Amino acid sequence: MAQTRKVWGKWLGCWCLLLVLAVPGVVRGAEFSALMMVKDGAKVMPGKIYVSDGKMRQEFLDVEGQTITIVRPDLKVVWVILPHQRSYLEMPLKTRLPGQFLQIPPQALGKRLVGQERVNGYDTEKFEVSVPIGRGLEKQTYWVAKKMGLPIKMECRERQFSLEYKSIREEKVPDRQFALPPGLQKLTSIGGFAEKVEE
Repeated sequence: MAQTRKVWGKWLGCWCLLLVLAVPGVVRGAEFSALMMVKDGAKVMPGKIYVSDGKMRQEFLDVEGQTITIVRPDLKVVWVILPHQRSYLEMPLKTRLPGQFLQIPPQALGKRLVGQERVNGYDTEKFEVSVPIGRGLEKQTYWVAKKMGLPIKMECRERQFSLEYKSIREEKVPDRQFALPPGLQKLTSIGGFAEKVEE
């Protein structure tokens, strides 16, 4: 049990970091899959993302094993799954929980178009914004794919943090990607994390 909490605690810390980038706005009708590259300083976390009409699935793999997050706005739940532990945590989908994919935060200030670039096969518009973080402002840069109508890359130089979608495939994603696998043990909390989220 101690090992399970250690694994969950480590991953949830990373997951909370990604919450800063994901907002509740939904781009209905968007459907794609992609490789996802998260860089946090010297640490690189490769993953995958699947999106279909507001539903989202993210997969990350590290030395502790695979972690899957499924966001279901239609059911108003988020499932955080550890396949190697055969367990999952279910949380209500609220405004402060992750949205569907990378988007420019609605609270961003001073949105400014600074250029146009070709990124991973897509023509993008490059925007710089200032996002309120704590008592200050953080500068973030977003590359918005014109064809898809959403960002495919985000960078924050101050934190040496970036998130990017690569090998994007605009195609139908099977419904099974957004279903909770059978036979998993449901956990009520991991070190108090669920209680904090639901407050």
